[in-house]
Amino acid sequence: MAQSPLDLSRVFELEPHGPDTFVGESPPYGWKRIYGGLVIAQALWAATQSVRPEHTVHSLHAYFILGGDLGEPVRYEVDRVRNGRSFTTRRVAARQSGGTILTLGCSFQAAEDGPETQSPDFPTDVPAPESLPQEWDAGIDRRQVKLPSKPPRSCIWSRFPETLPDDPRVHACALAYLSDLNPMGAVVAAHPQPPKNEAEWDEIIMGVSLDHAMWFHRPVRADRWVLLDLAGQGLIRTRGLATGQAFQPDGTHVATVAQECLVRDKRYRK
Repeated sequence: MAQSPLDLSRVFELEPHGPDTFVGESPPYGWKRIYGGLVIAQALWAATQSVRPEHTVHSLHAYFILGGDLGEPVRYEVDRVRNGRSFTTRRVAARQSGGTILTLGCSFQAAEDGPETQSPDFPTDVPAPESLPQEWDAGIDRRQVKLPSKPPRSCIWSRFPETLPDDPRVHACALAYLSDLNPMGAVVAAHPQPPKNEAEWDEIIMGVSLDHAMWFHRPVRADRWVLLDLAGQGLIRTRGLATGQAFQPDGTHVATVAQECLVRDKRYRK
């Protein structure tokens, strides 16, 4: 659901509440629950507080369990699973009074020398973001790329609206925030009768995110344009999968994203 700009300046201002425990608050999103990308980003930032600065995140795997209550802060409890010389592993539980709303596992790695290659190509059918209409989604400046209906795909330009500090760890968390903007669109694009517009979407589709995974390949500035190009991998009854890449405007592949979604067709449930 699109909405107006929001103040996201305090997204990463988590309040410590004892050892490895932090509390974060949500902006007033225009829907009934907390945006899932916010909980992922804040959980990753909470985990990052317990990791040596020379270790940077290389992957995360999250499960959405309950919709978050907008009127209640979220408590992030970090479990120090392993501290190694090369790798550090953390597990985070995001909780509200109704129970755990998300669990997240993440892994961090110290920098190592080695070869560097890139297989995914920047898509050739994507115009510059400045040429596309401005939309706002979860407080983010989002530019939707219009694509043919087949193959199923959702491609957007987005950027975090606040100027972020130079710390690459903050930008990784901000990229995690952006990464939840369009997986559902890619999944629903694989529907045999996808909604034609937002009003029709609300009328015929009930969709929620089930889990979310990311692999961070290279540093990125998430307060500058990032292209998220995701493909719908089909629907199996009520579940669908989206997978894809995040690119910088110069074509650099910075991350890979995957998300499974629950999609129920309201037309067949009356």
